[in-house]
Parts: sequence; C-alpha cells; structure tokens
Amino acid sequence: MIPGFHKVLLALCLISLPSTAAAAEHVPGPLNVEVTVSESETEVYLLIDELLFRHWFNLEPTEIPDLDPESSGDWGEFGDRVVHWLELNAPLQVDGVQVIPVIDDLEWQEGFDLNDFLNYVGITLKYPTKSLPQELEFLWSRYDTEDGFPLESVFMILTGVDDFQILRFREDDPIQIWNPPKARPVLDPESVAPGLSPPLQFYPGWILALWALVKLMLGRFDSMKRRTPWLVLLLLGLILPYSISVTDPFRPRIQLPSATDSAALFETLHRNIYRAFDYEDESQIYDILARSVNEAILPDLYDDVHESLMMKIEEQAISKVETVRNIESRVEVPENPQDPAYEVFATWEVIGTVKHFGHGHWRKNVSRARYTVKWIDGLGWRIADCELIDQRRVDDGQESVK
Repeated sequence: MIPGFHKVLLALCLISLPSTAAAAEHVPGPLNVEVTVSESETEVYLLIDELLFRHWFNLEPTEIPDLDPESSGDWGEFGDRVVHWLELNAPLQVDGVQVIPVIDDLEWQEGFDLNDFLNYVGITLKYPTKSLPQELEFLWSRYDTEDGFPLESVFMILTGVDDFQILRFREDDPIQIWNPPKARPVLDPESVAPGLSPPLQFYPGWILALWALVKLMLGRFDSMKRRTPWLVLLLLGLILPYSISVTDPFRPRIQLPSATDSAALFETLHRNIYRAFDYEDESQIYDILARSVNEAILPDLYDDVHESLMMKIEEQAISKVETVRNIESRVEVPENPQDPAYEVFATWEVIGTVKHFGHGHWRKNVSRARYTVKWIDGLGWRIADCELIDQRRVDDGQESVK
C-alpha cells in the first residue's frame, strides 16, 4: 500500500463529514403533513419516508408507478389499504362526522436532491365538505417507527381561509381541533379621521340685546330721547353677525376613535408591515411600508422586520410570512389628547416558512412592542413610533414542510 495512504484516506473522510451532516439537516423528516381547507373540500398531503411507509402500511411503495388510478376503487386494492389505514390511524371528522378520504394522487418520489438513497411516498387526499367546515377534528395515533425509536411529535401545517396554523400531535395529545377564525374588523386608516370637538359660539351682540331689553322693560324713562339709545342697542345686538368661538371646557378638543376602533386601525396597519415583505423589489417594499409607517421611522423598522424574518440556516434565507396573528392589542387612549395620537401595547406571533434545497422549514416568533399611532394630515393614520420590548422564537425552525 502506498505510504501515507491511510492518512490521506482518513483526511478525506473527515473532510466529507460536515457536508454529510449539512445534507442531513436539509432533508424532509420521516413524516410531513400539510392541510389546505377550502369551501368545497379539505386537502391533506402526506410525505412519508419509504421505510416508515412500509412499516405502517405493509405495502411496497415501488409498485406505485405501475398502479392504475382508474381501476376498481381508487388506485385498486393498494389504494383501498391506504384509505383503510388512514381511517383507523388518522381519521378526520368534519363538523362531527368522520369523512372517508378520496385518494387524489399517489407518488413514488425516488431519490432526493441531496441524497439519492432517500425515497418518499407522497399521498394527496381529498375530503369533500361542500361548504367551509366550522370544525375539523384531526387524530394521529401512530408514532412507532421501523427502527424502534418512536416519533416525538407529528406536525401538521394547516392553511385555511385567512388562517395558517401549526398543529402538533403527541402520543399524550393525539387530537387537534381547528375552527375557522372569526372575521376581523377592518377600518380604512386613511378615511377614519379623528374628530374635533366643535367650539361653543359666543355672540356678544345677544348679551347687549338682552341687556337693552331688560332695561327697556324695567327701566323708567321720562322721555323718548332717553329711551332711544337702548332701542338702538337692542337693534344692533339682534342684527350684528359677530361671534366669538370658545372651547368647550367639558369636552376634549380632539375626539379619538373608540378603543375598539383604535385597535382595529392599529391591527390593519400592523399586518400591512409584514405584507410588504411579500414583494422582492426593495422600492416596492418601502412603498407598501409607507402606507402603514411614518417616514421618519421607516428605515429602522425595515431593518428590524427584515432581521426578524431571517432564517439562520445556510444561505440566510428570508422566511415567507404565512400569517400574522394578534394575541393582544392593549390600547391606551388619552382622556384629553393634545394631538391625534394614541399608544398600543401589542403582542403578536408571526409564522413563516422558507424553502431551500428542495424542501422547507417553518418558524414562529412571538413579539411584544409599544407603538404610537398618529393621524397625519394628507396621509391618514400611521405608526409613528415603535419600541420593541422583547422577541422570542418558539420553535426550533427545522420542522419540514412540503
């Protein structure tokens, strides 16, 4: 053997280890579940590792390319066994009634982008609903694997009408229930202007007229000449248009929206901040942000949000925001405001996904901040100030999605 060959071989093996580890971090997990809820049906997509599929279904996945989807039953006996397994181990109840799934597609995904030895089975299921369900009850009962190490959790990515959720199943918590979100109040931040308390109009002429009238009625005049000045004063007091505006001491000068409307205005502005990052062109992002944020804080807010969306894996990918869910918006409306502005102490969560190397990850951040919302003439309501109190990540960022 060539001298030093063992050292060279060992060095090559050590060099290859990091790339192998990196590849392992960027492949889908053994089970990935995605659900899409629509008016007419609920679609479930399962991506299952080849070995786990064999262990659970006791079927040979390499037969899938030769199956005829038009055969008796959907996908023949193979499909019947898949449906039977799902009814027993992963049933779905729609508004209290268990619905039998219909197989829309079966895929044998041979060879993964980063590892040719990784094969998967893709199963697309349809659950007819005919209208938007008011409750979906999911159950997942299988956590055993072919290697004897049970799954700690099964994650389900659910996308609904105006909703996005991550459902987590465990052996001690195998049932998850979804209900459609209640409609949020929506107010146009450019049309709901703050009110101004109308001033009290004080007419000094009326005081003069009243004084003259009382004098004429109660006074004693020994001649018309002495009465005439009071008649003239009465006439002038009645016809003079002059008035003085006086602030009402019992009402604030500026009338802000109610606490409920103020919260709705803020949440509309706040959601639009994250909506802006759906665009790729930086100038477009700034244009959309300017519809929610005062120009003075726009650059700093852009940097803060951009950093919060950065997925700390490999190429520093930016996660796509799937949903911004308000947890609490505590509005503080001043009793006697001097400016058309109010403060909001907000708590919210942002769920996002990022796709890379042929698959994706999801992450969730929970943040708290103090905001100042202010009316700007010619523009409307805008977020004029922001002070981030804290921000924390509540997932490990490595759960795979389709």
